[in-house]
Amino acid sequence: MPELTCTARRLGDYESRTEEYELTFAAGNAEPRSLRIKYQAARAFEINAALDQSAEIARAVLEDAYPPDHAGRPTEEALAQLAWKTLQSAKYEEGAPQQRVLEL
Repeated sequence: MPELTCTARRLGDYESRTEEYELTFAAGNAEPRSLRIKYQAARAFEINAALDQSAEIARAVLEDAYPPDHAGRPTEEALAQLAWKTLQSAKYEEGAPQQRVLEL
């Protein structure tokens, strides 16, 4: 079954109000893609922008990994939720990578 893996690692000052992460998306035989995001938790527009960027990268990895008819087409919301849940799991891990998988 096709799947998309998201790995998050928190960067920077763990006590800061500004949160910074490295997200990596991988699927099938496609080259994994990473992005760095940075936001203040009190600024919803920054969080939403980061999640939109994450969904774009995840979609690009899926398009590289699977033919359109092979993999399910997850919604932008499902991709953003994958990124958000992975980020949240890495929030207090002080740099240790955390991983979640979305089955397609």
